[in-house]
Amino acid sequence: MGQSPQAGQGGSYCARCERQWGSGQNFCPGCGHQPPGFAIPSDQSGEMTSTKLSSDSGSAAIGRAPHRMGAVTWGGWQIIFGIVLVMLSMLSVASARLVLGSFYPEQEDAVSTWISVHLMALAIIGIVWYLGLRHCRYPLAVLRLSRVTWPRKRTVLLMFGVLGASLISTFIYSGIVKWLGVDELAIPVVESDIVFDGPAVLLTFQALAFITPMSEELFFRGFIFRGLLPKMGPWWAIAVSALLFSGFHPSVGALIPVFITGFLLAWLYWKTGSLWAAIGAHAGQNALALTAQAFS
Repeated sequence: MGQSPQAGQGGSYCARCERQWGSGQNFCPGCGHQPPGFAIPSDQSGEMTSTKLSSDSGSAAIGRAPHRMGAVTWGGWQIIFGIVLVMLSMLSVASARLVLGSFYPEQEDAVSTWISVHLMALAIIGIVWYLGLRHCRYPLAVLRLSRVTWPRKRTVLLMFGVLGASLISTFIYSGIVKWLGVDELAIPVVESDIVFDGPAVLLTFQALAFITPMSEELFFRGFIFRGLLPKMGPWWAIAVSALLFSGFHPSVGALIPVFITGFLLAWLYWKTGSLWAAIGAHAGQNALALTAQAFS
C-alpha cells in the first residue's frame, strides 16, 4: 500500500470520485485525492479490469464493468441499514401526512401527497449522505451528478429507448392482465384526488415528475445499485435493485411492471454512467402518467 496508481493504456480512474488521471500523476486532478491503495485502470475497450481498492473505501474488487462505474465507499450493511431507515421514514411520513393534509381540507389528498413527497426526498438525501456520500470529498461526482452538460446523442437515444421500452412493457402487461380477467393484478391508476386543481397542477408535476424521480433514482440506483455492483457484478446488481424498487411499491398490480422499469433504469445508469439519464427516463414516465390523469 502507499504507492501511486499505475496508469494503463487508457489512463487511470480515481477510486474516490471516478475522474480520469493522466499518465504520471499521483493524485486525482478532480478531487485532489491521493489514495494509499490503487486507482482503477482501464483497458482500451473502456472497461475496468479487476482492481484492488484503497483501504479506506471498504469495498472489494469490482470485476469488470464500464469504467464509469467506479468504486464506492459503502456496501452491504450500509444498504441494509439504508433500506430499514427508508421504511421507517415512510411510516413516519405517512403519519405526518394525515395531520398536515387536514390543514387544507379542500384538497387534502393533493396537499398531503405533495408534502410527503418532499419529506421523503429529504429523508432519502439524509440517509444516502450519512451512510455513503459523507465519506466522499466530491459526492456528486461519485454519483455522476456533479455537472449538468448537454448529453451525448447516444445517452439521449438510450434514455428515450428505455422510456419507450418501459411504456411498451407496461402496455403489454396491462393487456395480458385484461385478457386473463384478473383484476387484482391490474396496474393502479393515478388517483385524481392527489392532483391539484387549476394552475396548481404544476405543483403535482413538480413533486411527482421531478422530486420523486430524483429521490428514487438517488436511493435505488445511485445508492443501492452502486453499492451492490462491486460484490454482485452488473446483472445481479441490476436485478436485485429492481426487485427492491418494486418491493417499495405495495400494490400487487405494480410489482411486475415496476420491476421491469427498475431493471431498465438500472441498466441505463450502468450503460451510460449517468444518473441524469435514469432520472430523465423516470421523470418522463411519471409525467406521462400524470398528464393522462390530469387531462382525462
